[in-house]
Amino acid sequence: MPYNYSVLSILGTWGIAMGSHMYAIAVVNTSGRNVAFDNVNPRGQWEGLRAQLPPDVFARSQRAQAASANGLEILSFWGLAVLAGNFAQLPIQSLNDHTLVFLGSRVLYSILYVNISTPKLSALRSLVWGVGIAAIANLLWQSTVTLNA
Repeated sequence: MPYNYSVLSILGTWGIAMGSHMYAIAVVNTSGRNVAFDNVNPRGQWEGLRAQLPPDVFARSQRAQAASANGLEILSFWGLAVLAGNFAQLPIQSLNDHTLVFLGSRVLYSILYVNISTPKLSALRSLVWGVGIAAIANLLWQSTVTLNA
């Protein structure tokens, strides 16, 4: 019987979001300026950093922070879909396939979010986000169909 990675992927989703957050901190701390991430006031410091960092560095740190926030926002939806799939006793291969697609989309989404700085290319990031949403929606759909069969 194959190993079911789906529940563990909830922790993986959180880890990807935290990775983006840690990258945002690293961007600030390695900017070459005498600036460091303020762990005492982490949410209130960003506007003050705008004046202290070069515009491209500040923008990159903001995009990384936004990727982290988006990861935390989607975490509950993914967790719900995974739990529904397991409750419905979907085939492990299906759960693992959805997990692979979702986690892959989250990694790629985070990389694109941090690195894309033009409106034209940002559509690619939105497309990748949509792949993750489709994995969630499909997993919930399959769970609903199975539970009502």
